[in-house]
Amino acid sequence: MLEAKEFTIPGIEEDGGLVNVLVRYTPRSPEEEVVATSFERPRAKLSLLLLHSISSHKEAWLPMVEHLFELQRTAPTNAFDVVEAWAMDLPNHGRAAVINERRLAAYGRIISGWQAARAIHVFLKSGLVAPGAAIVAVGHSASTCILVQCTEGFPVSALPFSSLVMVDPPMMAGEMLAKARAEGWPLVRAIDVAKKRRDVWPSRVEAREWFAKRWPWSRWDPRVLDLYVEHALCDLPTVAYPDLKEGVTLSITRDHEVAGYSGYDDAEAGLARLKTLCPAMPVHCVFGGQPDLLPLEAQDALVDEREGRRMRSIVRVARAGHLVVQENPRDLALALWGILHEDYGVPVVAAARL
Repeated sequence: MLEAKEFTIPGIEEDGGLVNVLVRYTPRSPEEEVVATSFERPRAKLSLLLLHSISSHKEAWLPMVEHLFELQRTAPTNAFDVVEAWAMDLPNHGRAAVINERRLAAYGRIISGWQAARAIHVFLKSGLVAPGAAIVAVGHSASTCILVQCTEGFPVSALPFSSLVMVDPPMMAGEMLAKARAEGWPLVRAIDVAKKRRDVWPSRVEAREWFAKRWPWSRWDPRVLDLYVEHALCDLPTVAYPDLKEGVTLSITRDHEVAGYSGYDDAEAGLARLKTLCPAMPVHCVFGGQPDLLPLEAQDALVDEREGRRMRSIVRVARAGHLVVQENPRDLALALWGILHEDYGVPVVAAARL
């Protein structure tokens, strides 16, 4: 059983004063917590920071988090304890987009990856993370670039995260991007789709019916689709549709969604930064088992050790494509559980037995 609590944090005025919105998931309330007595050494405390993909929202992570905490409950380890999972909306997505609607309109600029990274810095300085917990950053798609950018300016001896998990990152160097454009890879076509796809429905019920019949939403775990309809849509009217008085639309506006899919500079910057991060901290890559956004050659280039990008592990999640979080949250949780054991599960012999 999870507890969920939403937090809002004032943003940086120079970045439009956009409010940061997060939800904290904890596996049980303090009064229900049972302290294990069979463990012979203290466990490492871990706090997860989860960042969603473009056109998604923070609650998309909930089914994966539920599976992860269930694993921890049924198969506890004396090596570590995940005490909380923080999921954050990008400032122009989900609940944050609703709160920031007028600020976004007044700001008048597109939200860059660097700006989103600075928003994460605000959270990291807020004092909300559990005391003594190491932060494991987990990003999906474009947010992998943002989390990598978030480490810029930190010395490798004092990085803000203890480890980084990149879920199907879309990072490419210039030559690969040129090939993607020339050959019309799905990553490039996503921009045109976002410009044209429907974004207004008479009700949430009708919106869900519409999504359930169409790719990619028809492939999603039903719980994730329900959460999308609840949290990625907002009621009309909005600043973007002031004349529509009834129905729902996407919380992220069409312009911001298109801009999100166009963040190639952020992707290339992230790729370059990985050369510094990989030798300094555990960096893991989780791909969907069915490459549908980028072909295998692009994924292979991303994890090319000859380029200095040596991953601590590379995992493929079956029955999922690029949208791993949405399509197979259970197996993604299993993959993350294994990654956490790899980074924090090294057996330690109790001093009394030496």
